[in-house]
Amino acid sequence: MLTKLIIENYKSIEKAGLEFSKINLLIGPNGSGKSSVLEAYKMLILQSGAPRTKRDFLRVVHNHDTTKEIVIEGMFSQVNVSYIYLSFGIVEETVLPSWNFEGEYEKARKFFHVLDADRNIEARLKGVLATPEDATSWNAHQLFYYTALRTEFQDNIRLIREFYSRYGLNNIRWVPTEREGEYEIIATTPEGVDVNIADAGAGLAALFPIVVALSFYPEGSTIFIEHPEMHLHPKLQYELAEFFLMVSEKRDYQLIIETHSEHLLYGLLNAVAQKRMKPEELTIYSTRKENGKSVFEKMTVHEDGSLEGNISDFLEADINAFLDWLKA
Repeated sequence: MLTKLIIENYKSIEKAGLEFSKINLLIGPNGSGKSSVLEAYKMLILQSGAPRTKRDFLRVVHNHDTTKEIVIEGMFSQVNVSYIYLSFGIVEETVLPSWNFEGEYEKARKFFHVLDADRNIEARLKGVLATPEDATSWNAHQLFYYTALRTEFQDNIRLIREFYSRYGLNNIRWVPTEREGEYEIIATTPEGVDVNIADAGAGLAALFPIVVALSFYPEGSTIFIEHPEMHLHPKLQYELAEFFLMVSEKRDYQLIIETHSEHLLYGLLNAVAQKRMKPEELTIYSTRKENGKSVFEKMTVHEDGSLEGNISDFLEADINAFLDWLKA
């Protein structure tokens, strides 16, 4: 579990210290610094996206000041590593990185993941295929079907079925079609009728890629999720909150979610109000720019589900659109 992330001199972030709990939201307008947190997470833990040349460094260092040093630090609990430190600086025209940690990084690494906006599930499930090449030639339905047959993944399949059973879709299974190598995802309705999940109504099929992806990470994982609301209408964005609560409990996940969705926000706050989630288990940061610098304001979540803090920038676009509609 990532308990704290410190970022210094990275892009618009001069200095920020973000503390995390079980489910975490980063909300705010585009360009406010949310994506920079994801990038810092990738560099620190996944060793991905770090600047390699002076030109790279100049592009990402705060205020393009090459005399500064980029620093990213992470504190952890309940995993094999307690601390990771990463820094970058320019010495004689060369980018010099410094990376160290306390604990067993290689053992801890498998518990940290990113669910990108592209939802590339095929690549994510490469490890369960017979050969890596299968992931490029099989469609998503084939991958899920193949995985469902593997004994060690029955718990994952059970989680998918449990979520959809809440909406009256039972016994989800993968059935071969008449075309070789293709499968349909079939569920049984409360009336006992077998339907393709794409025709099951309520748009629940649109949630399927996210539901499947979040069912296959190791228990106890920390997962950074980028814009999970993409391509989902408001009701389904609200339903996402239910699924995030479910996997957080059933799989002991820590979720860090970059989002523009107020519906997801309200869904989680409603869970707090209904006593299904403790206020301290939900952390919300509102991001904004002030004088070109990213500011991260930690909101206060109350037991009644109310939120204390400034989220005007987060809601501004929707409010303005509503006012334009009233004037039309």
